[in-house]
This record gives sequence, structure tokens and C-alpha cells, in this order.
Amino acid sequence: MDINEFYNLVNSAASVLDIEHALEIFEKAHPHKIKWIPVGERENNVGTIGAAADPGRSIVERVTNGIDAVLELEYEQHHHLPDCRSPREAAVAWLNIPPQGLSELSQASRQKIADKIIVTIQEGDSRSSRIVTIRDEGIGLTPEQMPKTILSLNQSNKLQKYYLAGMYGQGGSSTFARCKYTIITSRSEANPRMGFTIVRYLDLPAEIYKSGHYVYLTFDDSVLQLERPIEEFPKGTEVKHYGYDLSNYSSMVGPNSVYGLLNSVLFDPVLPIWLDNRVHKSRHVIKGSRNALNGAVDEGDENRKGPELSHAVKMFYPNLGDWGRIGIEYWVLQKPDKKNPTPIRAFVNSQKPVILTLNGQSHAEFSKILVSKKAELPYLTPRLIGHIDCNNLSPLAKRELFVSNRENARICVVSDLIQQEFVKALKSDDELIRLNNEARSENLNEKDENALQQMRKEVANILHVQGIDSTLAIGGVKSGGKDKNESPIYQIPHKRTLKPIEIHDPPTYIKIMWKVGEDIPLYPGQRIYIRIETDANSTYHDANDPQKSKLNIINSPGVITACGSTSLNNGRMRIIYESNPKAEIGTKSQIRVELTRPGLSMLVAEHPIIIVPKPPVTNTKNQISLPPFDIIAIDPDNPMWNVLNWPEDSDKIASEAILNDGILNIYYSTAFQKYAEKRNKFESRDPALAASFTNRYEIWLIIHSLLLDRDKQTQDQIVSFDDNTTVENSEILDDYERRERCRLATISTIIAEREVLSSIPPTSDE
Repeated sequence: MDINEFYNLVNSAASVLDIEHALEIFEKAHPHKIKWIPVGERENNVGTIGAAADPGRSIVERVTNGIDAVLELEYEQHHHLPDCRSPREAAVAWLNIPPQGLSELSQASRQKIADKIIVTIQEGDSRSSRIVTIRDEGIGLTPEQMPKTILSLNQSNKLQKYYLAGMYGQGGSSTFARCKYTIITSRSEANPRMGFTIVRYLDLPAEIYKSGHYVYLTFDDSVLQLERPIEEFPKGTEVKHYGYDLSNYSSMVGPNSVYGLLNSVLFDPVLPIWLDNRVHKSRHVIKGSRNALNGAVDEGDENRKGPELSHAVKMFYPNLGDWGRIGIEYWVLQKPDKKNPTPIRAFVNSQKPVILTLNGQSHAEFSKILVSKKAELPYLTPRLIGHIDCNNLSPLAKRELFVSNRENARICVVSDLIQQEFVKALKSDDELIRLNNEARSENLNEKDENALQQMRKEVANILHVQGIDSTLAIGGVKSGGKDKNESPIYQIPHKRTLKPIEIHDPPTYIKIMWKVGEDIPLYPGQRIYIRIETDANSTYHDANDPQKSKLNIINSPGVITACGSTSLNNGRMRIIYESNPKAEIGTKSQIRVELTRPGLSMLVAEHPIIIVPKPPVTNTKNQISLPPFDIIAIDPDNPMWNVLNWPEDSDKIASEAILNDGILNIYYSTAFQKYAEKRNKFESRDPALAASFTNRYEIWLIIHSLLLDRDKQTQDQIVSFDDNTTVENSEILDDYERRERCRLATISTIIAEREVLSSIPPTSDE
């Protein structure tokens, strides 16, 4: 068997056994010419190749290599001009991709460009043993180049090529660890010779080596070479994996599919690709979840009009000083229903819906806790997707932030700053607050106000025994020995009513939304989002290009600086200001915005600011208070079950408390086993006893929730979800609190049962 025959045999293989059979024949035919060389020429390569945790993300790395190969070819064909400093710049300059993304291309244009990179999935042996092929029409490789490029590890081939995405990942080599055999074939442009090889895991004697390693096939000390007509194998590279484990991605579409994976991880790709899924007989263009959210639709997409949105904010760019700047955008999808309780699952991981991208690829995801607890938007959590574009961070910030496997971000100053900036953007958006309150109201049960007040009084009386000011649990207002005008720690905030703004052209006014006659207080180094309202249409302000904007933001040198702004939408926008860290206390200045109207006088809005001392760290032990509360029973069929993202196993969740608009909403599960069993027992005896048991159970759940809320203010071991708490710590605390609430709910059933039984008069027999 010669090399040509061997290539024909392995290229047509339909299973792992076919590959092994071809190898057996070829090795017997050439025993002295064949060698297996360690990938990367490193004996110890298992750790590097096996670093990626997810087989799906390893496929994405191969796709990223394919995108780089296409851009490398364009770089050569355009004679290295212009000097592109990012893959997106390169795609715009050389392939006419719109700067705003693939959503701006026509369907036909996306499909044509996608022909350059195709991912094919074939049956193989089973779900855990598919055949996965990534084929690109990029620059290709000569046989001599392959060992130092596609068969290398941690090489610096792309270190100074800013127009390519490669650098922050281990590259496609991670796919070797997810399959039995990998066939790599490549041809550079107009080269008559093709190079190909096979990569596999070679086990080594356990008595000598701690582990085996990954090796590739050579013939006469080189990768295998052969000549084929260019029509048979055009320029580019094909990487074909046999025995690839896709058991976690067995669906055709959705989060458990390769289609969903590619769109989620390639959130905003610089180039589209084709996914040819022959297992499910489907073919889709992968354009990234961001472009789908922005309305791009392709053949085979489920929603022919794109997703229905309740709210969306276009990309804007806050400045982070020496760390560079980030882009922020977000979308709120339509309201969930029973068929689609968590609509964001079609686009992102619902547990981590805030995506950080570099060159369009997801490099990290932030937890939903950023939305639910830090931004205080718990009722929008199943619907809100956030995107943070990190392309414009400084090189140092990128090094600090990103890890090599593109699957997470380091906990560092940069990640903290990004989280804080994203939370500020969400918390300053009045429309998000309105939608959150609307979602809460729609899912609240109607309650008897008299019964609720009676419950609050009883809770207050029990808390009074614990030495806690009883009036606080009822209304949140302090009393006794304090100034009557002193504000309580928990206040129900004023709700801004958003009235529609009638747009005019030319516009007639611009306003800074702050109380008239009241200075805007900022402490040195503070960042704040200031709301602006105007009846100008959206074309008057371009947040991404200040040169095109008719809105001029005036800085106050040495005191306050504008660090970015959102787009103008329906007459509303926000400007991000930061005060000088060295500004002296008591310094007064003003913020000023000017709106130019062609042929008319300029519109101006001004408001005074004052630099104040930074608030001292609150001694919470001396300022304990308890918020007003409400309690709501829900079962697994209630929409709130999915809004709260409670587990399917009802015995793993008892209750959850959410502070919203100054009120502690306490949700509890009617399916929690310990409660349901005792309630049913009383129900069979007397419905009145069951109602009394539920009432007593609710009272004790409220008391425990209020005390847990107090503990969060006072105990170091239960840290509150403030700006200084990392998301990772918040997730740990969230899990801890869930288990603690199950324990307390069990205790509550015991106490409530005893109270009900003790209230039953003894019978004459007793």
C-alpha cells in the first residue's frame, strides 16, 4: 500500500475501525519508514492538549483557526494592506464585512462568505463517537510548515499578527483529547503537494511513564506527502476527527446542540461559517447569538423574524482609564411562558448570561447573579442577555483578564471594574427597572391585606422577643429615641414614571434629569450615570463616533470627565461621568451638554456638581433594620418557579427572599416535601387546620428570612451582595443560603405543626 492508497482509504473511512484497519495495513507495509512523533515535539504534552474542559469549545478553537487561515490568505492577497490591528478590522477591510457585524449583511452575502469555513458532523459510531470535520479555504500549509504550525504547541506563530484571533487559546490541539483519531490534510495556494498526517493518543508502559502522549504519523521523518489535482483538494486545511465525543450536544438546535454551542461561543464572529449536520439532516449558517439578537435571520432559523424584544440598548463604550475601554450592550427578550420559561437559553447559557468577547469569541461569562442580585433585576434574569466587548481593553488589561483556554476570566481588578460598570449601566436604565417591576407584579398572588397586616403584627411581636424593634418589620420606619425626620435604612424608593417623549425635528429641549436646585454630589474618583432627556431623534447622537454626534458633552478639567455615553433612544440617554480622584472636597463645578440644531440656536442643559467626602464604611452593627415584607406561595407550575430558576427537584428548594423596591419578597415552595406532607395530613383531617398550619409555617419562614437578611448586614461569614463581593463568592453564598433555607423550612414545619396541635381543644376522652 503506497501513500496515495492509504490516503484514499482513511479519507473514505466511516468509523474508528476503518481508520485502525487502514493504519494496520500501512504500518505493516512500511515498518522501517513510519514513526510516531510527539505533537509539539514534547514528550509531556497531555496536560497542554487536555486543558480544555468542554469538547464543544474545542471545536470552536478549530473554527477560530479556520477563520485565522482565511484572514491570513486575505492578508497575503491584499499585500499586507491596510495595516489591520484586529480580526474585525481585517474582515471589514478585506472581506467587506460591515463594522456593525454580520447582522448588517444580507442572507445571501452571509451564506457566500460562510462557504469559506464549513463544519460537518457525521454519524460515526455513536453520539460519543461522531465524525467532526472542519474545512477552511484559507491560506493552507505546505508539508514542511505543518510540524511548526498545526502540529505545534504554544508556538508564537501569531504573537505579532494583530489581524488574527490566535494567542489567548491553546488552539485546535485540544480536539485531539476529544477523539480517537484526527486526520489533518492541508495544501497551500497553488502548491502541487499536499501534506497529511494522523494524530492519536499513544499509551506508554505504566512502569516507566506516568502517562502516554499524543503523537502524529510521519513517513521518512516527514508528514505524509502526495500530489493531487487542485480541483480534488483546493487550497486550505481539513481537520477530520473520528470518535469525537458529542454526547452533550445531541440535539439539532438549542443549548444542547452544536448549533447552539457555536452561536453562543462564537457570540459575534468576524466571519460566518456553515454547520452541515448530517446526523440531523440540517444545514445552518452560524452567525453568532449577537447577530441573531440584532435581527439577522438565515435559512433554517426557527424564528423567521428574529427574536421578539421588550428592550434593547445598542453598544456604547465606557472608558476605564488606563485599562482602556469596554463596549456594553444588552437585550431583554419577550416574556417567558410555559413553553419557553427561560427564553435566553436559545442564545446563551442561562446560568451565565453576560458574555465577554474578544474578537467576537466568548472568552468568559459572568453569572446571572450579576443581573439578579447586583443589578437588583431578579425578575428579568430569565430574559436579559448582556454583552461586554473587550477588544478595546489595553494589552495589559487583556493579559490580566483572560486565561489561555478562553473558558473563564481571572478574578482581578479588571474583572471587578467591568462587573461594576455593567451593573451601573443596568441600574441606571429606567426601562429595565420598569420591566422588572412589571414582571414582579404579573407574578404576584393577590393577598388579603388585612390578613397580611395581621401576619406582620404577629411577626413583629415574635421578633420583639428577640430584642428587635418590632415596628421595623411592619413598615420599615424607625421609632423611639430618634429624630422623627431620620430616614430609615430601608426605604421604598421613588418610582419614576416613564412618559413617552414626543420626538421633534428640529428638537426643542434637552434636560439633565436631576432635582432642580440640588447639586449632584460626587466623591473623588466616583463614577456615575446621569440621565438625559430630549425630544431629538436618535440621529442627533452617535455614542460610537463623537465626531458624528450633534450632542457635545463639556468636561470640567480637573474636576469631572465624561467617560462615555449610551445611544440616544426614544428621547433618553445616559452620560457616564467620573470625578477626579484628586479633586478637593467642597469643589464646585457643573456638567454641561450642548445640542446643535442645523440653522437654529444651540440647546443647552447645565447642572451644578459638588465634590463631597467619600461615605465612611457603615457600621452595620449599629444600624440594623428589617425591611417590610410580603410572602408568596408558588408551585412548580407557577411561572415564578422558572423566573427564580428553581431546580426541578422540589425537595432541593424551600424558599428564596428577594429585596425589590425596598420590600423583601419571600417566595416559598408548596411542593417542598416536609411542608407538603404535613399540610396534606392536616387537610385530610380538617381544611381549617391545614390553613392554620400554612399560616404558622409562613410566619416562621418570614421570621427566618428577616433574620437571615439581618445576618447579611452583620456577619462576616455571610457577606452581602454589594459592589465589593465577587460574583464567584456570591454564587457560593447563594448555594449556602439555599441549603440553609431548606433546613430552616424543615424546622418551621415542626414548630408550625406543634403550634396547631397545641391549639386544638382536648376531646372528652383525653
